[in-house]
Amino acid sequence: MKLLFFYWGMIILGYFMGSKCKIIREKLTFINQLLMATVIVLVFFMGLRMGSNEEVISNLHTIGLEALLITFFIMLGSVTAVTITRKLLKVHKNGRLKSDQQEIILKNFDDTNDAKNENNKGSSKMSLTIMLSIALGLILGHIFISRIFYDYNAFEKHSGNTMVIGISFLLFLVGIDMGLAGTIATSLKKAGFRVLIFPLAVVIGSLAGSLVCVLFIPISSKEALAIGAGFGWYTLAPILISEKGYIIAGAISFMHNVIREFGGIILIPIVAKKFGCIEAAALPGVASMDISLPLIEQICGNEIVIYSFLIGLMQSALVPLLVPLFIGF
Repeated sequence: MKLLFFYWGMIILGYFMGSKCKIIREKLTFINQLLMATVIVLVFFMGLRMGSNEEVISNLHTIGLEALLITFFIMLGSVTAVTITRKLLKVHKNGRLKSDQQEIILKNFDDTNDAKNENNKGSSKMSLTIMLSIALGLILGHIFISRIFYDYNAFEKHSGNTMVIGISFLLFLVGIDMGLAGTIATSLKKAGFRVLIFPLAVVIGSLAGSLVCVLFIPISSKEALAIGAGFGWYTLAPILISEKGYIIAGAISFMHNVIREFGGIILIPIVAKKFGCIEAAALPGVASMDISLPLIEQICGNEIVIYSFLIGLMQSALVPLLVPLFIGF
C-alpha cells in the first residue's frame, strides 16, 4: 500500500508542476515523446526480466495454451462488462456522458479522434514497437542474464527496484502531461460516481470470464476464480495459489498474469479504437494504474486517466483478499 500511495504522490506532484507550466505548454511538447520512450524502455526491461525467469520459459510449451485461453476469456469478460455498464450509464466510449444533442458532436469527435490516432499517434506502429520491445527483452534476457548475473535473486531484487524507479518517473510524466492539459478536474466532475462503478465492472467481468474457462480447462471453479482474481499481478497471485498446494493452478496463474499484462499493453490501441477507451483500460489488470497508464493517456486522452488508475487501484487492493478467499474454499 505504501507503494500505491507513492505512485499517487508522483502523479499529483507531476500534475501540480504541469498545471504551473501551462504558459510554456508549447515548449514542453517533448513530454509526450519522453513518455513513450520511457514506456518502451520499461516494457523492454519487463521482457528482460521475464526472459531470464526459467519458470516462464519452462512453462511456455506446457501450460501456455491454457493460460492463453483463460486470458482470452477474462479479457473478453472485462471488456463485455465495461461495455454493458457504459451503455447502462449512458457513457460514451471516450468516457463522456451522452445526451441527445451530443450524439452527433461525439460521433464527429470519434471520426476526428480515429484519424488522430492513425495519423498523429500511430497506434498501430506503437503496438508493433511494444511487441518488438517485449520480444527483444525476452530473447536477450533468456540468453544473457544468466551469463552476466550468477546470483539470479540479486538480479531480481535490483531489477525490481529499477522498475519501481522507472514506473515512478513514468507516472510523474503522466502527471505533468495531465497538468498541462488541465482537463482532469473537469473530467472527474463530469464522470461523478460513474468513475467508481467501472472498476467494479472490470472485477466482475474478469471473474465471470474465469468461470467460463472451467468448461475448457481441467481445473476446478475455485482454482479458476483464484486465477482470475490475480488481475495481472504475476508476482503475488501465483504465490498465494501455490502455497495452498495448487501447483498447476499456480503455474497457470503465473503465465496468465504475464500474458494479461503484456497482451493488454499490446491490445490497448486496437480495443480503444474498436470498442472504447474504458474497455481498453480494463485489459491489462493492475498494470492499468502504472506502466499502461501513459499508453492509455496517449491513445485515449486525459479524460480516461482517472478511469484507468482507479481500475488498476481496485484490482491491486482486491488481489490479496480475493485470491486466498477463492482458493481456500
